[in-house]
Amino acid sequence: MLRNSFKIAFRNLVKNRIYSGINIAGLAIGMAGAIIIFQLVSYHLEVDHYHRNAARTYRVVVDLHLEDGSVEKEKGSAYLLHETLKKEYGDVESASYLAQKELTIAVGNTNPKKFLEKETAAFTNPDFFKIFDYEWLSGNAAVLNAPNTVVLTERYARKYFGKTNVIGQYIRINNQENAVVAGIIKDYPELTDFKRDIFVSLPTLKKLMPEYGYQDWGWIDSGRETYITLRSVEDKAAFEKQMPAFSKRYYGADSKVFHYHLQELADVHFNVDYGGKIKYSTIIMLGSVGLLLVLIACFNFINLSTAQAFKRGKEVGVRKVLGVSRAQVFWLFIQETALFTIISFVLAIALSGMMAMLLTDWLGIHIQNSGLTDFGFVTFILLLLVFVVAMAGFYPAVMISNFNPLLAIKGLAGQQVNGHFSVRKGLVVVQFAISFVMIAVSMVIILQARYLKNKDLGVDKDLVLHINLPETESGKVSTFRNEVTRLKDVASVSFFRTPPSAQLGSGGSIKFENRDWEKFVARSRVADHNYVKTYGLKLVAGRNVVASDTLRELLINQKLVKALGLKSPDEALNRRLLVGDADKTGVIVGVLSDFNNSDLYTAIEPTVVYSTLKYYRQAGVKLAHLSSGTIQDIERVWSKQFPDNVFQHSFYDDEIARFYQREELTSHLTSLFALLSVFLSCLGLFGLAVFSIEQRTKEIGVRKVLGASVMSITGLLSKDFLRLVLIAIVIASPAAYYFMDKWLQDFAFRIDIEWWIFVVSALVAAGIALATVSFHSVKAALMNPVESLKSE
Repeated sequence: MLRNSFKIAFRNLVKNRIYSGINIAGLAIGMAGAIIIFQLVSYHLEVDHYHRNAARTYRVVVDLHLEDGSVEKEKGSAYLLHETLKKEYGDVESASYLAQKELTIAVGNTNPKKFLEKETAAFTNPDFFKIFDYEWLSGNAAVLNAPNTVVLTERYARKYFGKTNVIGQYIRINNQENAVVAGIIKDYPELTDFKRDIFVSLPTLKKLMPEYGYQDWGWIDSGRETYITLRSVEDKAAFEKQMPAFSKRYYGADSKVFHYHLQELADVHFNVDYGGKIKYSTIIMLGSVGLLLVLIACFNFINLSTAQAFKRGKEVGVRKVLGVSRAQVFWLFIQETALFTIISFVLAIALSGMMAMLLTDWLGIHIQNSGLTDFGFVTFILLLLVFVVAMAGFYPAVMISNFNPLLAIKGLAGQQVNGHFSVRKGLVVVQFAISFVMIAVSMVIILQARYLKNKDLGVDKDLVLHINLPETESGKVSTFRNEVTRLKDVASVSFFRTPPSAQLGSGGSIKFENRDWEKFVARSRVADHNYVKTYGLKLVAGRNVVASDTLRELLINQKLVKALGLKSPDEALNRRLLVGDADKTGVIVGVLSDFNNSDLYTAIEPTVVYSTLKYYRQAGVKLAHLSSGTIQDIERVWSKQFPDNVFQHSFYDDEIARFYQREELTSHLTSLFALLSVFLSCLGLFGLAVFSIEQRTKEIGVRKVLGASVMSITGLLSKDFLRLVLIAIVIASPAAYYFMDKWLQDFAFRIDIEWWIFVVSALVAAGIALATVSFHSVKAALMNPVESLKSE
C-alpha cells in the first residue's frame, strides 16, 4: 500500500515538473538554511560544556559601583582572590588564577628561533587543570607549583621543537627567564573559549613581573581572571550571600564599590558585559530566522499545492466513488508531501555542506560538521522532517480530501479550490512581510556597521603603525625614536600604554586641587609628549606636555572639565590633579577636545593623559605616506635596538575595525538570510504567477484580439500580486522599526532610523516581486493569441 502511494506520488511529481521543481527547490533551500543555522547555534551553545565540572564552575567577577551611580562590570579580579577563596570557604573545591600575557618565546641556544605569542600564553596554577578537562600526554598539573616550568599543547611542542617528546627542553621567556617544559597536553577541542597553548606557572609570573600588585586587593586587570569549582551547584546561592561580608573584610570602607558575584561558565561565552563572544539575543535571532526560512518554504508548498488542487479533482472524485475514505485520501497526500520533503532534504544536506564551506571562509566563523553520530543533530533532522511534512502537507491534504466527489468528477473541483484563494493571498502577505522585515533590519545592521567603521573618533587613525614595545629603558627607547623619525616616510613616533581609542584601558579615582575624591572614575592614557601629534588630538586650551619620564604635567579632555564642574577649559589650566591609578599629582597644562577613548558601545568618558616611561608598552609610528620598504626600514631599526625580540606590527585602523567584528558577522549573516528569504518568497510567487497565467490564457488571447497592449496585459497580470506585496510592507513596517530600534539600543553612538530605509527596503522587496511576476506576465502577453484561444 505504502509502495503504491509513493509510486503515484512520484508519477505526479514527474508529470508536474515545473511545480514539483519549485516545491523541491524551495523546501531544500529553506531546510539548508535551517541546518546551517542549527549548526551555528549548537556550536555556540555547546562551547565549554564538555568539561565534567562545567555545571558547578564559575568565574568570579566584580561589579564596581561608583559614587556617581554608574556600574562597571569587570571580568578580572585581584591576584589574592583565588588563594583566599580556597583557604576560607569550604564550598570551594578548586580555585584558579588565569593571567593572559603577551610573551616573546626563544627556542635554542645558538641562533634561537623567536616567537611572539599574543593570545596563546597564560600563567596559571595546578587547579586550572582540575577545573577544566585536558588530557595529559606527559607530566601532570603539579609541575605548575614550581617556578620556571611550562606546559605545552601538542601543536606548540611541534611548533617549537618539531616533536612532542620534549619533556626537559627549555624555552626562554621575554629574554628574562628560562623555563623547562614539564608537561605536554593534548590539543584542546574547537568547542572552547580557553584557546591557550602555553601554560606557565604563577611563580614564574612573579619573577617576570615583580612590580605587579600581588598583595593589593584593588589591583584588578581584565586579562587576569579567577575561576572556581564549587562542591555542589546548590552551594552557589549560599556562597554569593557571603560575598558582601567578604568584600567588607578585605576592602573595608571601599566594600560598597567592590561587589563580587559568580558568573556561570555557560554564561561566559554569551555575556558581552564581561567580554563574551556573542549575545544570547543573536542566538535567538538566528534560531528565529531558521524557523522563518522553513515557514516561508512551507508556505510556498501550501500555495502551489492548493493552487494545483483542482487538477487532481477527478482523481480524488474517482477514488472516493470507488470507496476510498477521506482519511485515506488525506494520508495519500501526506505521503506525497513526505516524498517531496525527503528529496528536498537530500538536496538540503548537499547544499548546507557547500554553504558551510563558503561561510567558514567568508565569515571567518567555525561551522561544526555534524554527522549521524551526533545525537543532537539527528534529533534536529528528524524534528525538522516531521515539522515540514506536517506544516506543508496538512492544510493541502485536508482541503483536497474534503472535495465533493460529484463536483470533482464533473471537473468542477476548481470552484471548491477558489474558495481557498484568500488563504493563499494571506500566505503571500506573510512571506513578504517576513522578507521585508529581514531586508530592513539587515540594512540597518549594515549601515550601523559602516557607521562604526567610519565615525570620526576625534583621533587620526590612518597610517598609524603600532609596534609592541618590549623594553622601556630610556636610552634604547630614545635611540629607537630618533632613528625611526629620520626615516623619510615617518612623521612622528609616540610611546604609550594604550592608544587613544582602545577596548582595554586603565583608570581610577581623581582628586582635584583640595577637594575630596571625585565620585566618578577618570580613564587614563599613559603616553609621551608626541601622543598628541601622532594621533592628531586637538588642544582646545593650554599647551602640550613637555617631554618627561614621569608624571609631572597632565592633559585632560573636555568631558573631565565638565565633570569637575568647571565653566571653561581655561579654568582647569595650571590646577593640580591627583591621579589615583598612578598615585601621583600633576599640573593640568592643556585641555584636549573630546575623543572616543573606547569603542562606540560606550559614551566618551573623562580622561587624563600623562607620561610614565615604565608603563609604555607600544610605539605608534605615524607615516606621512606608505611606500614599499617603509615597514622593512622600521624593522631594521627595531632589530638593531631590540635584537632579542620579535618585530610585529599592525595598523591602528585595522585594530579599531576589529572592535566591531561582532557587528560585521551579524551584518553578513542577516544579509545572507534576508536574501534567502526573499529568494524563497519569490520562488513561491513565481510558481503562483505561472499557475495564474495558465488559468487566464484564453482571457489574455481575447484581450489581445480586442487590441490590448503588452504593457496593459502585463500590468493586469502583475497588479494583484504587487498589491499583496504592498500590503505586506505596510503591515510589517512597525515590526521592522521595533527590531531595528531594539538592536541599536546597545550602542552609545548609533545611526538614526530614517524614513528612506523603509522606502528603499520596500522598493527592493516590491521590485524583486514585480520582476519575478513580470517575467511570466510579459511572456504571456507576447504569446500568439491564436495559440492562446485554441481549445484544450
